[in-house]
Amino acid sequence: MQQIYTVGIYFFSFLVKVYSFLNGKTRKIVDGHVSTWEILENVDSEAFIWFHVASLGEFEQGRPLIESLKSQYPNQKVLITFFSPSGYEIKKDYKYADLVLYLPFDTPENARRFLSKISIKVAVFIKYEFWFNYLNELQNQNIPIIYVSSLFRRGQFYFKSDWMLDIFKRVNHFFVQNEESKLILSSYGIHNATVAGDTRIDSVLLTAKEKWLEKKIEKVLDGRPVVVFGSTWKGDHSLLVSFINKHSSKYQYIIAPHEVDKKGITDLENSIEYTVSLYTVSDELTDVIIIDSIGVLKYIYRYADVAYIGGGFNHGIHNTLEPLSYGIPVLFGPKNYMKFAEAQKIVQLDLGSLVNSANFNKKLELYLDSKQLRNTVKQKVEKYIENNKGATLKVVDMFKSIL
Repeated sequence: MQQIYTVGIYFFSFLVKVYSFLNGKTRKIVDGHVSTWEILENVDSEAFIWFHVASLGEFEQGRPLIESLKSQYPNQKVLITFFSPSGYEIKKDYKYADLVLYLPFDTPENARRFLSKISIKVAVFIKYEFWFNYLNELQNQNIPIIYVSSLFRRGQFYFKSDWMLDIFKRVNHFFVQNEESKLILSSYGIHNATVAGDTRIDSVLLTAKEKWLEKKIEKVLDGRPVVVFGSTWKGDHSLLVSFINKHSSKYQYIIAPHEVDKKGITDLENSIEYTVSLYTVSDELTDVIIIDSIGVLKYIYRYADVAYIGGGFNHGIHNTLEPLSYGIPVLFGPKNYMKFAEAQKIVQLDLGSLVNSANFNKKLELYLDSKQLRNTVKQKVEKYIENNKGATLKVVDMFKSIL
C-alpha cells in the first residue's frame, strides 16, 4: 500500500506543477515549497512544536491550543505548516508562530529531508491531516505525534490498509470530537484516544471576544434586521440575489463570497437591482455590502441577526460555528451537511435551519421577522456552546507530560 500511496502522491504533485502554469493559486503552492526548502537551510536549531493544518479552517481548530501553549511556555518555538495558500497567505505573519511554512508533498524523500532540516519536539496534526510518509518518518525518529479534533467514519480507506493502520496504532494520542470516532478506533485496536470535543468551539469563542469594529459598517446599520451571507458560491448567489431583489429595503445585507476574484464580484454586483457597495472600495456603504476581501468574515458575523452559510448547493457547507458563536440563527443548504457534526446539531437543536431552493425565502423571512424567535435561538446556542467548550484544556494537559 505504501508504494501505491506514494506513487499517487508523485502523480498528484506532477499534476499540481503542470496546473501551476495556468492557475495562480496553485502556483503559490509550488513556489511555497521552494521557499520552504530555502528557509529550512537557515532555521534555528532549537526544537519546535510542529502544527500541521490543511487550510484556514483547520488552523482555527489549532489556534486556541497554539495560543494556550505559547502563554504557558512563551519560550517554546512553534512551527506551523499549511497545505493551502488560503491559509498560509492569511496567517504567514501569525504572531504566536516562530515559523510558518508550506509543507512539501508527502513523499518519503520530502519527509526525510524536512525532518533532517528542523528539530521537532512533538508533531500535532489537525483533524484529517494524514500525511502517511511524514508520519512514518516521525515514528522512525521516535518523535511524538498527536492528532487533535479528529473525526472518523466506518469504512474509511485507511482502515483497509495494514501499512496505514500500523501507523495509526503508533500515533501517541488521538483527541477525537465524538464517542463514535473513539469506538471506531478501538474496533481496529487503537486505544490511545480521548473524546475531547471540537477545539473550534474554543477558537470561535476567542474570536467572538476579540475587540473588532468596522465604523463603515456600523454607520450604515440602522436597526433593520441584518443577514450575513457567508462563504457563498454561485449556487447560493441565485437564491440570495432573488431574495434581496424581492425584499429591497426591508432588511440590510452583507455578502461575503468564498472566492473574491474580480469577475465573480462584478457578476454578483451586477445581478443585484439595488445599489451595492464594496467593503474595501466604498467610503460610504449601502444597504447591500459585498465583502471583497478575505479574513474578516468571522468578525463580520457580529453585525448579523441571521447568518446563511454558503456551499450547501455546491461542494458542501462552510464554517457554521463562527456565526453560531455570536448566538444567531444559522441557515445552510443540503449538500453534505451530514458530514458535519455541528451542522447536524444546528438542525437537531433548532439553532437554525436546513434550507432548500423551495423554502429559502420563507425560512430566511421567518428568522429575520421574529426577534422573539431569534432570542429563543440565542438561549439555545449559549447552552450548546457552554456544554461543548473546553476541548483545548484537555489537549494542553497531555502536552504537560511531553514538554
